[in-house]
Amino acid sequence: MKKVLVICSNYYEEISNNLIKGTSDYLKKKKIDFEIIFVDGCLEIPFLLSKLKKKYAGYVLLGCIIKGETDHYDVVKNITLNHIYDIAYNNHLPLGTAILTVNNFSQARVRSNPKKKNLGSNAAKACLNLIELMNEKRTKK
Repeated sequence: MKKVLVICSNYYEEISNNLIKGTSDYLKKKKIDFEIIFVDGCLEIPFLLSKLKKKYAGYVLLGCIIKGETDHYDVVKNITLNHIYDIAYNNHLPLGTAILTVNNFSQARVRSNPKKKNLGSNAAKACLNLIELMNEKRTKK
């Protein structure tokens, strides 16, 4: 298997570090080679995914969007997720995401923490499961 690419928004560093820990621990446990690229915010994730599509066996996307007092949250969330899934579906990319969309920082802490909800690990698992399903489909032809 080629490498898995992890693209992580580093806007909320504590949350990013938690998500990376959960993701990398899971990938290491499964003996999967991976590379991590950091971007400034979630809006940059689809751009990089589009540029690097088809160059990796799978993709894990990590980030956090916290609801504030304005509609900026909805704009960032909708643009980011719509573009990510358009790229993934149109290019048949095995993809796991842990782009947290939360109301506050404490929710993000719980969802990112490797000892609690560990959504970084869940995203890596989803990605590997899709890679495996695609590989099974190829070998059954």
